[in-house]
Amino acid sequence: MSKPTLYYSPLSPPSRFVYITAKHLGVDIDTKMISLAQGDHMTPEYKAINPTSTVPALVDNDTKIFDSNAIAIYLVEKFAKDDSLYPKDLKLRTKVHERLFYIASYLFPRGYQIFFRVFFGPETEIAEYKIKEMLRGYATIEVFLTENEYLAGSTMTLCDLDLWCMMESGGQLIPIDEEKFPNFTRWLNKMRKLEYYAFNKEGADKHVAFWRQCLQRNIENLNKQ
Repeated sequence: MSKPTLYYSPLSPPSRFVYITAKHLGVDIDTKMISLAQGDHMTPEYKAINPTSTVPALVDNDTKIFDSNAIAIYLVEKFAKDDSLYPKDLKLRTKVHERLFYIASYLFPRGYQIFFRVFFGPETEIAEYKIKEMLRGYATIEVFLTENEYLAGSTMTLCDLDLWCMMESGGQLIPIDEEKFPNFTRWLNKMRKLEYYAFNKEGADKHVAFWRQCLQRNIENLNKQ
């Protein structure tokens, strides 16, 4: 049987989440880089794998999966040697789902719009209301981490890896205030001790550098009007 193939971009937080999950599980995967800037995600070949034209996507023999949460859960269910990342206990697993879905439904869409509207739109700054919405999300995460060492309990699970990858990018644009969010800060520093930190940070830095490049382009275009 062939190895699973991950189609991804290291600039993408969801891509990094899946890649790090696979590495943490010790899954031997092939990787294929998808350049969003060059439009690789819009080709008919890639759309046949992922009709949403997003990254990441996974192909495992005849199984095709898009959405980072779905891919990460699939990898854990198929390859994990224990249930530490994705507990089998119903209450614990529900807590992991709760956190994953909060990230997916609240934090990620707001962070995505901050990046998207600069990459593909005319925005020349982060609107104040977007900053306030993100800080509201930070406050919720602070509550989660006041109750537990990690997002869903006393050990690291999928939702921690998910949020960590998002924060290495988004946290550069809207930093975590250590005084307002001490537990969030503690958690982030703990996550950065993982062996995957260099990979996550490098991808995030490139992600933010591209955002700043696009922001400068938008400012220059505005000044020409």
